[in-house]
Amino acid sequence: MKTRNPIWVVGAVAVVGLLLAGCRAEEQGRVIDYEPGVYKGKKEAGMTAEQRDELRRRVRLQSGSVTPAGGGGAPSGGSVRKPSASPNLGRLNTRAANQKGP
Repeated sequence: MKTRNPIWVVGAVAVVGLLLAGCRAEEQGRVIDYEPGVYKGKKEAGMTAEQRDELRRRVRLQSGSVTPAGGGGAPSGGSVRKPSASPNLGRLNTRAANQKGP
């Protein structure tokens, strides 16, 4: 009688293990009938008013703005330097030429 190679036995056990892992109980109730544009999963519970307010507050904090109008920058009443009406084009051209180098 021929002796089996242990590598083949280990490989066969691994394949059987992988096949059995696909039969888990939590995998049995999955939706597998897909239809484009149609969600067939469980409906989620709606958000409460408190959850929506908390989410809006967090979004405002992450956006860098604390005012509903947005925009960030200096707070109201703060000083913001306004650009001059006509920039000095000669100075800007000289600066650009200096940055290009030789």
